Order: sequence, then structure tokens, then C-alpha cells
Amino acid sequence: MSEELDQTLSKWKASLETAWRSIPKQFRNDHTVKRTLQCELYQLLRGPGCRVVADYMPPRMVDRAIDLICVNESNEIAYAVCIDPLVTLAAVKSLGSFESLNRIILTTSLLEKKVQESKFFLNPEITHVHLQF
Repeated sequence: MSEELDQTLSKWKASLETAWRSIPKQFRNDHTVKRTLQCELYQLLRGPGCRVVADYMPPRMVDRAIDLICVNESNEIAYAVCIDPLVTLAAVKSLGSFESLNRIILTTSLLEKKVQESKFFLNPEITHVHLQF
């Protein structure tokens, strides 16, 4: 992983964890956490040279949409991001079904052991970041 990607992911992690903690407890569930994080990441990705697309469904894939993709000025997918409680095979397959400069899975489960167990689905092309509450 490049130093630039490390710095970017570190920035994302801090911002996303802050957004997650800001959700009032009575409204916190897997669905609202995922969508709140998706909105926060959308804001982080928006900027010069990056067009953000939400819920991109790769061709020939019916199981899992990609939560966010960032398309650079060269029309390449710079980032493809999935957000789930655990690493899932469907997310790994979807991320692997098209070309992207950076493929990332963000996990949100409060059970660290389950996250570690689910990482066996990962392949070397996918970067995993576990967000902690």
C-alpha cells in the first residue's frame, strides 16, 4: 500500500469514526450507520478531479452494489468502496469484477473477532479498514 493511500485512509478513518459516534444512540443500527458513513465518505471524496457515484452496480453482478466509486479526470475508477459490518464474499466479488486503482472495504462490526474471521475472503487487491466505535 502506498504512503499516499495510507494517509488518505487514515483521514477517512478518523472522519468516519467521528460521524459514526455522532449518530444518536436511539437511531444507531447497521443500516443507518452504513448510510451515514456513505454520506460522510461522499463528502470526503467530492472535490476537484473526482466525481462520486453512489450504489454503482458493476456489469454482470447482481449480488452487491459498490457503495461509492470515485471517477477521476481520466474516467478511471480511483476508489471503489464497500461498507459492511463484516468482510463479505459478495463485496469482494463485486470489487473484483471491474478495474479500479484502489479497492477498499470498510467494516463496522463491534465484534473485532468476527471481523478478523471474515478477512479470509480478502485478496491482495483489496484494502481493508476496520472502523471502531
